Amino acid sequence: MACGDDSYVLDSDGNRVLIGLTLDETREFEGLDELMSNVSFVPTDDSRSLNERRWLVLYDKHEAAVQAYLSIENAKVLKASRTE
Repeated sequence: MACGDDSYVLDSDGNRVLIGLTLDETREFEGLDELMSNVSFVPTDDSRSLNERRWLVLYDKHEAAVQAYLSIENAKVLKASRTE
């Protein structure tokens, strides 16, 4: 798996999802990640291209959300340290 456990949060229904992704997107990302890392997977040029592009779209969405999440968390810590 490309993302560590700290990349996950619980959604409003209590499902473990990647930050910034829906449950369906998380499942899709994990499936694509597994498929592309499987050494026995021999893709055609078309399927590789489609799978890699979709994986990258989901990865970029997740990474952008992680950066925003970390910025918010860091701001909270900084604010708390100033009020102590």
